[in-house]
Amino acid sequence: MKRRDALKTLMLATSGALVMPSWAIGWTRDSLPNISAVFTETELALLSSIVDTILPSNGTLGGLSLGVDTFLAGLISECYETEVHEIVKARLRALDEEAVKDFDINFKDCSAPNREKLLLSFSESSDEMDQTFFNFIKEETIRGFETSEVVMVEYHEYEIMPGHFFGCIDVEEK
Repeated sequence: MKRRDALKTLMLATSGALVMPSWAIGWTRDSLPNISAVFTETELALLSSIVDTILPSNGTLGGLSLGVDTFLAGLISECYETEVHEIVKARLRALDEEAVKDFDINFKDCSAPNREKLLLSFSESSDEMDQTFFNFIKEETIRGFETSEVVMVEYHEYEIMPGHFFGCIDVEEK
């Protein structure tokens, strides 16, 4: 029964954070919260490896260069309940154990193709927890990338207030 409850909790988490904190939109690496209290260094390294696998660098821009891994850790720490933290941590451990079983090295030390294979095995797993975890991490990683200030301003040309306000102009009379 605990597995079913955990699955429900993670499914609720995948529906997205209903109320995003102010730092989560148009964020920069400097605006992110301190997340060291929730995740260990090993777990943070795993999150970084996952982000690098989902959003590899194209030479100038990538998940790690923007700090999406820190965003993801902060989002999970600040916006989700302790139950979700524990589920994510358990799935991270399972992913690392799978890497050791398949390749005799930790997930973070695997090559990019091997990390992709492991993540895809989670997405195609018969275990609903693995599938849900993969979808959750993928969606939140993409959300982090898309809501970063660099991507919003430089690539989507987002403006806080579109257009320019001309306060003193002549108006034609009819």
